[in-house]
Amino acid sequence: MQINVETLFQILVFVVSRGLATTITLTVASFFLGLGLGSVMAFLQIVVGGIVERVVDFVTRFLRSIPPILMLFIVFYGLNINNILASIIGLGIISAAYQSQFLRGIAEAVSARQLEAALSVGLSRWEAFTSVVVPQTLMMSTPALLNEFAVLLKDSSIAYAIGVKEMFTVAVNLANARMEYVHPLIAVAVVYLAICFLISLLATLVSEKLKHMGYGVSS
Repeated sequence: MQINVETLFQILVFVVSRGLATTITLTVASFFLGLGLGSVMAFLQIVVGGIVERVVDFVTRFLRSIPPILMLFIVFYGLNINNILASIIGLGIISAAYQSQFLRGIAEAVSARQLEAALSVGLSRWEAFTSVVVPQTLMMSTPALLNEFAVLLKDSSIAYAIGVKEMFTVAVNLANARMEYVHPLIAVAVVYLAICFLISLLATLVSEKLKHMGYGVSS
């Protein structure tokens, strides 16, 4: 197998120009959907508790057991919506199940006294949670959130299954047209590698910064 560097570069440019914007759109939108839903799940488990906590725990375990591609099919065919929106919703729901768990873990590490102090000055549980617990939790969970973003970036490739023209789809379509698969697949792999490497580097830098600030976090 011979790799032509010039051909590889041309295909890489083609894949990026035709598919990167959609890949980033899927990743960013599903990430923030997951963050929003995950935060609500974490709140219900930490602050509400009781039977609600057990129900949310069951839901998160159930969602984490579903392959992301299966969730995409369920949303796409079940809701009968366009493939990009279905991908965002499907990936966002799965991501919420994972994000809720490390958000919950870090939130529980925030001193209970701080929460009690917020309640003592007249804040409601929701206000105390959002104004005291959430800011610290988000800051401490930044490395983990960045890693989840990288996971979603790679998982966005499964949108190929429902016809979304993201990077992987563009690469496969080009490979089919050329009847040659090595260069297109290597090209798209290089793009994923480059982006994920930068995200991983950023997560490490943030983690080190937080350690210097006195927060014991890990990426």
